[in-house]
Amino acid sequence: MSNPDTHPPLWISRIVHALGVTGLVMLLLGTGFSKAAQNAGMAFTLLAFLAGTWVHRHQWWPRLKADWVIRWTAVWILYVIGLAIIMAQVYPEIAERHYEYAWKLSRFFLIGLVAWWVAMAFRNAITGYFLMLAGFVLGALLFHHAQGWPWGLAGARVDLWEGRQFYTLFSASVLAVTLILTRDIWGPRHDRWFWFRGAMWATTVLVAANGLLVSQSRGGLLGLAVGLVLASAALGYRQLRVDAARSHSSRSQWLVMTIAVAFLAFILWLGWQANSDRIGHDVAVIAETIESGDIQRSSMGVRLGQWMHGMELFRERPWFGWGPGAGEQLQELAALPERYQAGGIHFHSAPLDLLLWTGIVGLVIATLLFASLALGLWRLFLRGGPEARLALAALTVMAMAFIASITQTYLTSQVSWYYLAAFLGPAHALLLKRSATGSGMAAARREGSGAGG
Repeated sequence: MSNPDTHPPLWISRIVHALGVTGLVMLLLGTGFSKAAQNAGMAFTLLAFLAGTWVHRHQWWPRLKADWVIRWTAVWILYVIGLAIIMAQVYPEIAERHYEYAWKLSRFFLIGLVAWWVAMAFRNAITGYFLMLAGFVLGALLFHHAQGWPWGLAGARVDLWEGRQFYTLFSASVLAVTLILTRDIWGPRHDRWFWFRGAMWATTVLVAANGLLVSQSRGGLLGLAVGLVLASAALGYRQLRVDAARSHSSRSQWLVMTIAVAFLAFILWLGWQANSDRIGHDVAVIAETIESGDIQRSSMGVRLGQWMHGMELFRERPWFGWGPGAGEQLQELAALPERYQAGGIHFHSAPLDLLLWTGIVGLVIATLLFASLALGLWRLFLRGGPEARLALAALTVMAMAFIASITQTYLTSQVSWYYLAAFLGPAHALLLKRSATGSGMAAARREGSGAGG
């Protein structure tokens, strides 16, 4: 006899599924250019998820509880909300800001939300990346048109969308993912869409490279360089330790790799040429600060001044911090000289801001969240195959985002949360699918798509 709690009406399952998939498509397409699409997509996917956790609770909850990324996300959300409530009582004059940033910081849940619906909606997780890349190309063309079609080789530095820093990181991440997933994006040679997909791949690569060179942020460029070095090291490690006995790489594969490496080397060289003077000045400022203790007024000087004052404030409340979004109050408490106040409500470093807002406890929880995802993706990467390439792409972007975040805060920008969800969510979906073998996720997916009843 069927239990109505275990088997909800088919029409309800279909509505939940359709709402979730609609929101997912809007969110992934909008990640590259539209805040309205991002917000609407989040609203639909979240509503569908909450409904699904009720109507499919006997099938969904076991999968949700089994995933460590989702576990740590839940712990993180409870922690920042609880911290915001407590700090709002201590500092009622900025209570609204504490609550606002508790919501912003809670949006780490978008990674798991995208992962869940990618696993539910698509047979292949790479479909999530296809949607995100299509949205990026569309947005890039719109932004470049509005700016008069700037060309990276001309040396102009243009402020696009959310700012140069974010646009460089986004473009660099798209470039890395597109190159790592070259084989998957093109598809099999006998596929009738092979050359069309190849043309889309080439368009994405060129648009991303141009966006990278036009925005010219040092953090994103450095993140791309470090991320690709780490990705190469990971491939070398797997080749030596796992694939050595069965490696039969063809000449065509080596040719593609050589072309990709040469192209990336050229792009990074252009980026260095455009930023070498600024990087040299940064190095000189750091050297002067170490030698004399005097911080010069410059982009790096602002950051050094903020970091020094920020660490002093951190030592006053190391464990739990000053509350989410307390940056403006902290700059007033630190009595930052006017020349160090260019950062607005943050301290130009995501790790430092997390320490100041949530303390050591908060930083540890956030680290465990991403470490659990990275560990799962690393294990998937070592297995080889198409899923390994998706895992490597996500790991590379994770490394790039961390490098870029050392000298820039992305925690204050809405689009940053969707960026993380779009680049990490589809790969996380692979882990959810693997843990769902014979589980309720597959059953709910069949019900939602009308394949069973």
